[in-house]
Order: sequence, then C-alpha cells, then structure tokens
Amino acid sequence: MQRILCPQCGAPVEFKSAASVMAICGSCRSTLLKDAESVKRIGEMAEVLEDYSPIQITSTGKYEGKRFDVVGRLQLRYDAGFWNEWYVWFEDGTDGWLSDASGQYAVTRTRAPKDKDPALPAFDDLTPGSQLSLDGKVYSAADIRRCRAVSGQGELPFAVGADGWEAVVADFRALDEFLTLDYSDTPVPKIYQGKAYSLDDMQRASLRAEHLVEESAGNYVGKIKALDCPSCGAPISFAAAVATQVICPSCRAQIDCSGDTAEVLAKQKKVASIKTTLTLGAKATIDDAAYTLIGLMQCEDPDPEETSRWIEYLLYSPKKGFLWLVESDEGWDKVRVCDRWPARISDTRYSFNGKRYDKQYDYDSKVKLALGAFNWRVKVGDVTRITDYALGNNKLTRETADAELGWSASERVGPAQVGRWFNLPELSAVKEKSSGTNSLAGVAIFASVAMVFFNADELENGQWLGLIVGGLFLWLPIWLQNKLRDK
Repeated sequence: MQRILCPQCGAPVEFKSAASVMAICGSCRSTLLKDAESVKRIGEMAEVLEDYSPIQITSTGKYEGKRFDVVGRLQLRYDAGFWNEWYVWFEDGTDGWLSDASGQYAVTRTRAPKDKDPALPAFDDLTPGSQLSLDGKVYSAADIRRCRAVSGQGELPFAVGADGWEAVVADFRALDEFLTLDYSDTPVPKIYQGKAYSLDDMQRASLRAEHLVEESAGNYVGKIKALDCPSCGAPISFAAAVATQVICPSCRAQIDCSGDTAEVLAKQKKVASIKTTLTLGAKATIDDAAYTLIGLMQCEDPDPEETSRWIEYLLYSPKKGFLWLVESDEGWDKVRVCDRWPARISDTRYSFNGKRYDKQYDYDSKVKLALGAFNWRVKVGDVTRITDYALGNNKLTRETADAELGWSASERVGPAQVGRWFNLPELSAVKEKSSGTNSLAGVAIFASVAMVFFNADELENGQWLGLIVGGLFLWLPIWLQNKLRDK
C-alpha cells in the first residue's frame, strides 16, 4: 500500500492496489495520477450519486474462494439511469470488477484473447437477444449501451480525465455466467468474463448500514439535503431518487435529481388520479424482510382488440433489494428479477430451476402513469415487449426493450396474503379466488355427482368405502392448492 498527500489539499490518499494508476481524493475530489514514484493532479472528478447500494469502498467479499477488497468505484450514466462498477483487488494480487446495477451483481475479470476465439460482432450489429458462442457457452445480449463515465471514488486501474469518457459496452448472459464486451477504446472489444454474484458472499460488517443507505440514497454527498418538488413545492416524503429521477405524487412532474439542484424535466399531461390498492410509502413484511413501497406504475397492453390494464408496485428492502407486486384482473403476482437466467429448450419452452415453462402470451406493456421512485428513468409512453412462459400459477417473463433484455420469475399470491404482508384487514378478509382452482373444483363436482350416480346400487347396500376413496382423490389436490396459496 502506498500513502501520499494530495497535492491540492494535503489530505492523505492511499493506493492499496498495485495495479491502480489513479486515485480520487476524498476531500477535494482531485484526480491524482500515479507516475512511477510521483503523483500529480490532473483534474477534478464529479461526485457520485449515492444510491441504494450497500457496497462501499472498504467492503470485502469472496469470489471463487478468493478474498477481495473494494478499492474504487466508477459510476456510468445513460439517459435512463446509471450503474456502479466497483474496482476490486484480490488477495492473490489480481484485480477485477464488481458490477452493481439495481440490486443485481456480477464479478468479472479480464479474459485474454485466444487463438480459437470466434470473430466478435461489431457493436452496431448487436441487438437485445443477439447470440454469442464463446468457450463452449451460448450467451445472449442483455444490455447494449453507449454511456458516460464521469463520476468516481477511490482507486482505478486507468486514468480518467475530468470530463470522463464514453463507455461503449455490451453485457451478455448465459444462466449465471456473465460476459462484457468493452468497445470503448477499439473496434475489437476487450473481454471481461465472470458470474452473477450474491451479497451473501460479502462480509456483512463491511457493507453500509441500512439507515445510512436510506438516508443518503439519491443525494450527492453533502449537497442535496431535501427534495421539494420545484414544480408545485409539494414535499416528497418517501425515499426518493433510487436512480436519477423521482415523479412528484402531487403534480406528476418528472424531477431530475442528478444535478446540484432538482430540476423539472417535463410536466406530464394532467391525468386523473387512479385508485390503487397499495399506496406509496406503505410498509410490508415479506419473507421475513421489511419492505417499503417506493414506486408504482399503471401499465396497459395497447392491443385495440383486447386492451388490459394492471398496476406494478416497486418495493425496496435494505436486506433483500427490489421486489415487484403486480395487481391485475387475474389477481396478484410476486415478481423478482432473475439473477440466474433460464435455459432455452426451444422457441416455446424454457427451463428454470429444473422445471419447464411453456410459452403462453406475447404482448406489449405501455406505461400509462408512474408515481414515486424507480431504479431507472420511467416515462409515460415507454413500451416493453413481453413474452410470458407459464407453469401452473408460476411464470417466467422475458422483457425486451430497445437496448436491453431481462428475465423475471413470478408466483401467484392471494389478496389475503397481500393483506397480511401490508397489515390491511380489508384485504386479509378477502376470500381467495383462482381460476385454476375454480376450474378444478368444477371438474371435481361433476365427477362427484357422476360417482354417486353410477354407484347408486353400492351405496344402497352400504358400500361407501370406494366412494370415500374416490372423493379423496378428487378433492385432496384442491385442498392442498388452497393451503399452499395461503402461505
């Protein structure tokens, strides 16, 4: 470890990684370039926007059995949000990156080119879902971005000027495998390879405390202290600016929080208030974790022949990250973004956690109204292409936009369960309904009547055992299904 004094302000600055060539002074934001044994100031780097990430410089973890330390951070921004790339230094003297985007994590390390590597695609030829075969694995393009790296902290393995640089990157996924092609410097991309990562492998004591995460989320350190809507002046009392935007619940104005002051981006058309079952700021306990409802969207399928609408609620837990609840005419679904992607069997079938899901529907999801805070910049009119794959009451959903592709997994929950999570007695008292259960019950009733009719002679002679056994076979699955849904 090398310790120097900042030539601008005199504060101590440490280089913990031997591979680091640049560090950012925590006191004055000066960008310090290490050249042999000397250090010189080359400018000043913008401050990072604090978000809901529990990771911080000094955090430690393990990856593939090796301990690493987080020593630096880059923040990359694009038109709809940002994500963090944490520079990590391993105990064996190697380095890597811990990607941190909206509660999903991956560790990647530089992969050297090989003679047998296929020709890599040009960046402009990539679209979400593009296939790439490498090292015997078939990857799918998940995220294709031209973004700007302008903010940083700590140590970095390369020099970054005050104006940052344009990062041109494409992320690919294959199950839990993660691959990044970086086209920022040359047409032939650098390759970074790794895997999806769980915070369970981080040393918990080294992460940011939950109250500090919630207090600082959405703020530049030491600058934005409060957020009143600059359009109507209404206070925003919920946890605002998961990314760079919050939508005022009073006047529907979109507010950009990425600058020194909140700025109104666009005043949405006046829309009628919608009545939602759950409200912003509502608290819930789900799977032993405390959640807060921070954002909600009204979406619709714009198909003129069969228009449908639903509400998507975004919840956040310092312990578990982000979770969605979707309320539609069909009921409630609990939805979580997939860290491990499904495996393709065919165009109409995917495998996930050892189970096969069959294609159900293709449709579009269009945002009609958005309120609260989100981990990306939401706009009314945004359209996402959706494909659902079903297994009973569970679903896999593939969501495709212009620059990204993602998967989520959902399970059906009853309104009474939602009521218990949010302590809403009016929901807790609702009788559970399920089209699947109702159809099974109809079949069971028909079969029961048929059994009585065709076994009338045996019943008259007191032979009830066969009828009782048959009834158990008919009604026991329905009873079990109801019990499982109530959990």
